[in-house]
Amino acid sequence: MPPPTSDLFAVQEINHAGRGVVASDSIHPDTVVYQSTPPAAHVVFRQYRQEVCADCFFYDRGQPCHEQWRAKQGAVGLEAWTKLHDFIQSKSKSITNNHSLPSLTPKPDEDEVRRTWEAAGQTAMSLRQSRASTAESETILRRTAANSAWPQVVDPDILSYLLSGCLYHNKEVASYMADVAELEMDTMPYRSTPDLQAHSNSYIQLTACAPGELLSSVTESVCQTLISAASHNSFGIHAGSTDGDEYLGYGLYPGASYFNHSCRPNIRKQRVGAGWEFRASKGITPGEQCCITYLGGDEEVCTVTERRSRLKVHWGFTCACKQCVEEAG
Repeated sequence: MPPPTSDLFAVQEINHAGRGVVASDSIHPDTVVYQSTPPAAHVVFRQYRQEVCADCFFYDRGQPCHEQWRAKQGAVGLEAWTKLHDFIQSKSKSITNNHSLPSLTPKPDEDEVRRTWEAAGQTAMSLRQSRASTAESETILRRTAANSAWPQVVDPDILSYLLSGCLYHNKEVASYMADVAELEMDTMPYRSTPDLQAHSNSYIQLTACAPGELLSSVTESVCQTLISAASHNSFGIHAGSTDGDEYLGYGLYPGASYFNHSCRPNIRKQRVGAGWEFRASKGITPGEQCCITYLGGDEEVCTVTERRSRLKVHWGFTCACKQCVEEAG
């Protein structure tokens, strides 16, 4: 889908902020401005998967939505999740989630990113050839070669996020191209070399364990797009409906991502099932940008230096909203 549209707003180019949501009419307080669809890709962190519904993200073990979730996944999706589960279980001694820990090493440069993904692409190609081969002797040789370069460390959270996005691409390729592929990308999304390796390794591992019908969507291009899009366009999944509750995972929401940040927001967001509802927290005039906060309420207690530091570290920009400019002098 293209950027969201409404009688209340339009998505426009914003100076130094990409695209943003701008009011095209007066918006009264408490007006619902936008309701998003479910995410194009998401992950519920491994430690919460037994308690959190994979369909609506409610903390109820997922029983009420179980059949609905199965129907949405379809035969290929169910097979893919089963194969991934079995693969992760078989590698239980190699599981890590170091990508979520504070980085103690510098971000990789462009050359390291390029070389790492080139190597991953070559290994993935060997795996594809071994899976496609019908000659038993050739298959054994190719699998042996591929296994020699097999990444041993497994990150279930990255694998789950990428698989959900690849399944979306497989079922809704036109929507993927119109929404996900058109988002603003972070060309350097990796916090450290281990983080880069964890993501490229996950691509190789998905190539090895995904059903054959899904391999056309498990590509280097799709996986890199999902990774690059997540930095600027994902929202946290929390135990409750707001950002202040326990952090359970995150989702890539193309339509919702057009709401930019302000430390003096005029839009509040609330999760409703697997989607998000955006509601005016105050009156908004025509031509005014509709903004949420990326800081989950902490903007009310943090100094301008603290706010700008957090936004720079986690979202890659120096906030120039009206409040920050006023406080910084």
